[in-house]
Formats: sequence, structure tokens, C-alpha cells
Amino acid sequence: MIARPILLLLALMPLLARGQRVREPELSLKGDLTLPVPLSPRLFDDITENIGRVGLRLQYPFAKGLGAGVGGDATWFGIEERSLLPYAVSGEIFRACYFGQVQYEHYTGERAFYELAAEAGLADYRYRSSLADPVPRSTGFHWGVHMGYYLHASEQLAFCLRLGYGTDDVYLTPDRLGVTEFPGRIVDGPQGPYRFLTIGLGFSTGFGRSRGTEVDW
Repeated sequence: MIARPILLLLALMPLLARGQRVREPELSLKGDLTLPVPLSPRLFDDITENIGRVGLRLQYPFAKGLGAGVGGDATWFGIEERSLLPYAVSGEIFRACYFGQVQYEHYTGERAFYELAAEAGLADYRYRSSLADPVPRSTGFHWGVHMGYYLHASEQLAFCLRLGYGTDDVYLTPDRLGVTEFPGRIVDGPQGPYRFLTIGLGFSTGFGRSRGTEVDW
């Protein structure tokens, strides 16, 4: 009676070992679609509405999950038309960001891995306001961190839940929107820097050599 469970366990050991095999990170293209949540300045959150953010990164692992990459993202905010009454301001604020990054990736199993990354680069803001002509522009240093947890849908494609934080050394002033003041608000000088929390979904496409039928997807 005791020998039967032992024999069953011995028979299952190759399958259990196969399930615990750990992959190695590889050259990959990662993208994400997230919602930016402004943390500061508070005035920016008051006069804009979130539209969305898309990002793309090319990453290469060097050793033991450590690697580096380059990427960029684009973010759109709509200007709340009634937020600056008696000024009737419409338009959008477009943010482009270009950065380099270092990351750590680790597989927790055959089909799942997590990523921790830090990035630094340049943020470029363009204020397309109905009262401003030509389009005002501001640039500043950007840095941020993010993490993601990925699950493979196939051998070379994985999807993730992504959470990040970033800050831009850029400041908001009334002339950026084509007005002389922020009506109804007490402000003391330029407002900033910009800080954001981002949450959303992403994907990862690997460019490593296929392992054929090694894994039953």
C-alpha cells in the first residue's frame, strides 16, 4: 500500500521537473498601453483629463537577468475647456519621452517572469492650446522606475500587468496655455516638476531561437 504512492510520485517526477524548468531572458521588444495618473503639480490634474499613453522598448539581457535597453513613449492629455473660465481654452498637451534603461528580468517558472527597470532620458511637452500660437514647448530631464509581471501566451509572446512611476523636470506656467494667469487659483511661480503614476497592460515579443517542441504550449 505504501509502495504504490511512492511509485506514482516517481512516475510524476519528470513532469514536475519539467514544469519547474526556468527559461532565460532574451532579446525582446516590449510595448505597453497605460493610463497616466498625475501626482503633481495638482494644478495640472485640475485642468487636464487623461487620454492615454503608449510605449515601446527594445531590451537586451547581458548576464543573469541583467540587461539594458532603449525606448520611448507618447502621452496625451486633453485640456478641460471649462477649467480656466473665464478663458475658453481647448486643445491637448502632448508628451514625448526618449530614454535608456537598465532592467532585471527573472523567470519564476516556464511561463512566467517579472521585470524591474529604471530609466532616464528626455521629456518633451507640447501645449496645443486654442489660445497659444505658435505651439509652446518645454523639455526636461526624465527618470522613472517600473515593474511588470508577464505570462506567456506562446513561446515568444507574453502579456503583463505593468505599474510605474516617473518624474519630469518640466514646469507649468500660464503662457504655455496662452493665458496670463490661472483664474481662481493661488499659485506662486511655475508649477512642477511633473510626477506620474502609470498602470496598464503590456506585451513582450522575444527574438531568441525557438526551442521547438521542448515546451507544450
